[in-house]
Amino acid sequence: MQKLKETVSSLLLIDKNKKRATFFWNAFGAVMNSFQTMLLLLIITRFGNDTDSGIFVMAYAVGNLMLNIGKYGVRHYQVTDISEKQGLKDYVKARYASMTFMMIAIGAYLLVKIFFYDYSVKKTVVILMICLVKAIEAFEDVFHGRMQQKGRLDVAGRILGIRLMLFIVGYAAFYIVTGNLILTTFINLVLTLVIAIIMNGSVMHEFRDDNREDTKENVGRILIECLPLCACMCLNMYIANAPKYAIDTVVSDEVQTKFNIIFMPVFIIALLTNFIFQPFLKGVGEMWAEERVMDLAKSTVKFTVLIVIMDLIITFVGSYIGNPVLGMVYGVDLSDYNKELVIFMLAGGLIALQNLFIMIITAVRYQKFMIYGYIVIAGIMVYFGRIVLGNGSGNKLTNLCYFFLGVMSMLTMYCIALIAIAIIKKKGEMNEVLQG
Repeated sequence: MQKLKETVSSLLLIDKNKKRATFFWNAFGAVMNSFQTMLLLLIITRFGNDTDSGIFVMAYAVGNLMLNIGKYGVRHYQVTDISEKQGLKDYVKARYASMTFMMIAIGAYLLVKIFFYDYSVKKTVVILMICLVKAIEAFEDVFHGRMQQKGRLDVAGRILGIRLMLFIVGYAAFYIVTGNLILTTFINLVLTLVIAIIMNGSVMHEFRDDNREDTKENVGRILIECLPLCACMCLNMYIANAPKYAIDTVVSDEVQTKFNIIFMPVFIIALLTNFIFQPFLKGVGEMWAEERVMDLAKSTVKFTVLIVIMDLIITFVGSYIGNPVLGMVYGVDLSDYNKELVIFMLAGGLIALQNLFIMIITAVRYQKFMIYGYIVIAGIMVYFGRIVLGNGSGNKLTNLCYFFLGVMSMLTMYCIALIAIAIIKKKGEMNEVLQG
């Protein structure tokens, strides 16, 4: 076992061409994370049935929501903690607390669904196990944050990318062989746990800070400072998945499957851009700490323009070949959903912008102001979303898509306003110091 640990450690800690390795492995992890749901849904759709497909997609939607509770928004805060006011032990203890919150939320969600929405045993068990897979990911994220904080995002990228690749291959293989969604999910839950322990455990000796004592004050500070960020990330995930939740108990499994297929590009666009900009997060924190306000403003504009251009290109191409390709791959007829696909791809670009802006807002320590806008937007989505779906005229799903795009636009504008306020206020403070 010790020899295995040493071998894995030496492979993961390779530091030749660190910049190139950081880009490659972060991109690899981004691709694996972005496409895992799409690839596995493809396998389940081809080799299973609509019921399994619907359960799987819903399980991932719930799992990703719970993942945000487990992560508690700490990653951005941890990486931009340039002066290391809190140590690794503080962040780990804070993660114990957030993982407890996550477990409580999972239990509460499933109990409500069982007693009030008549969830089947199969659906409940699969959602629970996918949530546990996400719990493992949430816990390892605190160690990956430490690696990124110490300039080794390449190591975190290797671990995440390889683990996700093995999960995708394992899940697909076991489902094809067994056709049993519960058994497949259970086996891959166990494999995920074993792989995460071996890979993370083999390298963490390089990133420890044993000489530093943890304190309750630091742990409490992390939980308090990141609470608004956690709430915003959860609300952001809820809002992004709101169309799925809205149709969960309204339409048939067949319509849900088609809807979920055309919804895939939303998170592929959002997750890919999120990981692409992950390496720049520490640099954003350094710009703010060094009071290079105009550099931060220019970087924000540059990244924003890049995301907009990427999304417009993807949307343009997708409007012509998106549904035919998705229909051919998944073996379903999506010819009636072209308008919905285009709307969702535009919304995916807005979610990508929000992910970028959340990173920047956290770096400038304005995360506590995000919560107000997110609560209002979530309330609008919950209340009016049901009205649009239940009472709207014309194609109800199309109306829901337009409504979703409008809500995403409002949320994006709110994030832009917060960043602008932070930069203007910082410039004003700097000018006062110079004049004084």
